[in-house]
Amino acid sequence: MCGIAGIVRFDDQPIGRRRAEAMLTHMLHRGPDGHGISEHPRCTLAHARLAIIDRLGGNQPMHSPGTAANQSQSDDHGPLHLIFNGEIYNHRTLRTKLSKLGYTFTSDHSDTEVLLLGYRAYGNELPKHLRGMFAFAIWDESKRALFMARDRTGKKPLYVCRRGNELTFASLPATLAAGNDEPLTPDPQALLTFLQFGYPFGSSMLKGVDEVPPGHCMTVQADGTTQTDRYWRPPPISRTSTSIGAIDSVEQVLDEAVTHRLEADVPLGCFLSGGIDSSLIAALAQRSLKAQGAPSLRTFSITHADADYDESSHARAVAEHIGSDHTELRADPSNLFDDLEQLMQTTGEPTADSGLLPSFWLCKAARPHIKAALTGDGGDELFGGYDRYRALAMLARHRWWMSAVPRKYIHSTNARSRRARLRRLLDAAALGPRPSRQYAGMIQLFDDSQIRSLAPEYASAITSDTITDWPDEPDAVQAAMRWDLAHYLPYELLRKADRSSMAVALELRCPMLDTQVVDLAGHLPTSVLLPDGRGKGLLRKLAARHVPVSIIHLPKRGFSVPIGRWFKGVHSGTLADYLSDPTLEGLGLERKEVARYLQEHQSGRADHTHRLFALLQLAIWGRWLGRQSESG
Repeated sequence: MCGIAGIVRFDDQPIGRRRAEAMLTHMLHRGPDGHGISEHPRCTLAHARLAIIDRLGGNQPMHSPGTAANQSQSDDHGPLHLIFNGEIYNHRTLRTKLSKLGYTFTSDHSDTEVLLLGYRAYGNELPKHLRGMFAFAIWDESKRALFMARDRTGKKPLYVCRRGNELTFASLPATLAAGNDEPLTPDPQALLTFLQFGYPFGSSMLKGVDEVPPGHCMTVQADGTTQTDRYWRPPPISRTSTSIGAIDSVEQVLDEAVTHRLEADVPLGCFLSGGIDSSLIAALAQRSLKAQGAPSLRTFSITHADADYDESSHARAVAEHIGSDHTELRADPSNLFDDLEQLMQTTGEPTADSGLLPSFWLCKAARPHIKAALTGDGGDELFGGYDRYRALAMLARHRWWMSAVPRKYIHSTNARSRRARLRRLLDAAALGPRPSRQYAGMIQLFDDSQIRSLAPEYASAITSDTITDWPDEPDAVQAAMRWDLAHYLPYELLRKADRSSMAVALELRCPMLDTQVVDLAGHLPTSVLLPDGRGKGLLRKLAARHVPVSIIHLPKRGFSVPIGRWFKGVHSGTLADYLSDPTLEGLGLERKEVARYLQEHQSGRADHTHRLFALLQLAIWGRWLGRQSESG
């Protein structure tokens, strides 16, 4: 895990080391174990290293001179220079293959050097050979071309910004801002998407800053020509597969994925929430370590003072069942606003998901004990864990009468209550027969009418189809899962995971998002993934082999904190101060509407927890933008 950044010029003007140093300085929090800058005509690369594999032999930027010792006759690449963020889990297998092809390694077991020589052997086809999480950039000195690639599901970030005669890239939007002499400004379309969904899609919130999409690579020529290619797509969904052998198949690929992710030259553990996904990962990891004769797995959970949000007892039960070395860490909300300010300073982008906080607190508390952790991320999107998937299935059968049910008296000030969930279901039914509109209604942060009142200058950009790229699948549940795999997972959940963990230089590993697991789960139809319509039914049956039965039947709760209560109580005054900040008006939001949401929530008339957190994040982001403009 690391931070990467670079600049490519399309003319002969010097890049200057100062800007690369500014980018490197900003991202040192991602890589405190080593750093370096590599300067070449037309290209400068910067790297901050978090050393996990081959701590002595993996320093970067890494170079390959292109001599006969590490070139085959078919290798037409010149001297190569590489910066890399991530882990390649099949690096030992690839090292053996490359050695047989005649390539000579200088490191003992560096996955970075495998990437470098793998590019010599496979060129732009290299990403297809990789099993892991990655974002990397390779400068081919003789061709004066930059090759960049990002892993299949978007675990590792890679942002690019083209301005005039240059292209800059980095792991985070804020790092790009640090390397630009002219301040970066808000992107109105991305801000609208943020209000609609709580996160922007394939772009940053900063104008002109985009992400290399997951499963894509980009080639940048020194003359300014760029080309983006897709090297991976989710597999076609089977119309004939049955449940026969499905549990064994999932266990086999998931067990292998977990074992691959246990390799580390530093202390490693597993985050354990007590839910199905993390519990299953922890159980498989403990079994693998036991088979290797290694010490027990270290597991970590976070505790809350609020019993409604504390799942530590479930995590403790799993830890006792599997025999892990378990540690409970305490969440500390006392510095909530300072923590959000720190995260904004490191990332340069808001998120409306308040789960950012417990994720950050867990990573921060675990970091003195471990340097890498396994998580259960990806289980819901791949195996159908969200209630909204079942809601879509219900609408497909019952919308004809649900749309006629009067809704005005079905109301609750508790967004987690059954009445509130029923109201959301009936509201979605009233949106019409199209699953994409129903789904948008379920997941929108602010609906269209609310946006028109809150941010009227964005109203003209609102379209009748909030979701315009709905997958062409006859099964609405499969379509929703594919949409989440392409949007919600990489642009919300994995962004949150990367930013909260790398803010304290902790690596997160996601066995559920292993290539083979994703391909297998993505191939199975809904009838196999959700037997009898039960959320995550297939995975529950697998988990029943390894964790306590009581865990299998727990309802999904998510990784959250009682921030809505805090906004009414201990943090109400500070929240009001932030939401009255003029920076929100500068972003196009109406002060009276913001105040109305705050008053309704604090009086108990409505539950605006998620909306208020989103507005708070925008206020903090607006302040950060102001500081960037002043420093620029």
